[in-house]
Amino acid sequence: MEIKELIEKYQNGEASEYEKGLLETWFNRYYENQPLEVSLEDFLDDLIEVKLDLDSRFKKPEIRLWPRIAVIAASLFIILSIGLYFYKNTAKQPQSKSQLIAKEILPGGNKAILTLADGKKINLSDLRNGEMVQQAGIVITKSADGELIYNAKANSASVKEYNTIEIPKGGEYRLRLPDGSKIWLNAASTLTYPTSFKTLHERRVMLSGEAYFEVAKNQEVPFRVQTLKQLIEVLGTHFNIKSYKDEDMVKTTLLEGLVKINKKEVVKPGEQAVTTGSGDHIKTFVNKVDTIPAVDWKNDAFIFVKEDSFKSSMDKIGRWYDVEFVCDPDLTADIQLAGRLSRKSALSAVLQTIELSQRGKIHFKVQGRRITVTN
Repeated sequence: MEIKELIEKYQNGEASEYEKGLLETWFNRYYENQPLEVSLEDFLDDLIEVKLDLDSRFKKPEIRLWPRIAVIAASLFIILSIGLYFYKNTAKQPQSKSQLIAKEILPGGNKAILTLADGKKINLSDLRNGEMVQQAGIVITKSADGELIYNAKANSASVKEYNTIEIPKGGEYRLRLPDGSKIWLNAASTLTYPTSFKTLHERRVMLSGEAYFEVAKNQEVPFRVQTLKQLIEVLGTHFNIKSYKDEDMVKTTLLEGLVKINKKEVVKPGEQAVTTGSGDHIKTFVNKVDTIPAVDWKNDAFIFVKEDSFKSSMDKIGRWYDVEFVCDPDLTADIQLAGRLSRKSALSAVLQTIELSQRGKIHFKVQGRRITVTN
């Protein structure tokens, strides 16, 4: 298969996992370390020229290679080709100042601020692994793998107090509540929750932003999540909620179990409830969806689908790298992203991959943490 055809399949969301792996290996290993302003056409011409030259020099083996060896060989070919390309073009196209700045913007990590019931704020980055905080019969521990764990002391009295965990842009965190429920929190999110569920008739938490829940089963005490436009009720289930204040829609995607939205719509596994409007004009629609893109952030990836607007895709990137995108809606109205990128890459690698996929339709100008989209 020609390299150009492979890139087109990736761009259209038609590439296999094997083909995605080849291209992503190239992007992550080379664009992250060698950001260059190279047009797609020039890149393809040089890459195909290298391929034809290699084909003419070396006879193809007659035997059929074991699939794993074939994958490795193909990956090495792409990496070698790109390496030769960069060697040939580096002297002609020096890095721009904006590219150097973009290269320094690294992906987010475990960052959060915990606000206790008495108003005391704790920067969890300053809390050592294994260190404990105690309040009203509750022991809060930060684990070695970056999880905040709540445990009730033996024979502790029930005290109705609330804590709030705030995740900044460029951050994420995991939380385990006293009932054993696990919550993953994405960047720019806030969760408020009781420090103990003893004697409570419900387990209610308040969310702004995005979170993935694995709720501990307790049929006697239902678990409820309150967002700006949705009240999600569950007994024991796995689901993702996206409810950012600057977005018009609230989306709840169910992976396992059963949930009810606003005491009306029932959502089953593989379905997504989308709520729009405000006040007396709130409406909820339930649709079948591919659940993988909805939880991409939890799996260290950006997965873009054609249904997403360009703005929502940039917002997703902006929250994780703590940057602001500025673009003309008329310029990006017909631009759609489709594909998968690693959330572990430097910002420069992500931006250049998007530029390449759009065949020169857009470019990114980086000034500090403000990124302007131009044509």
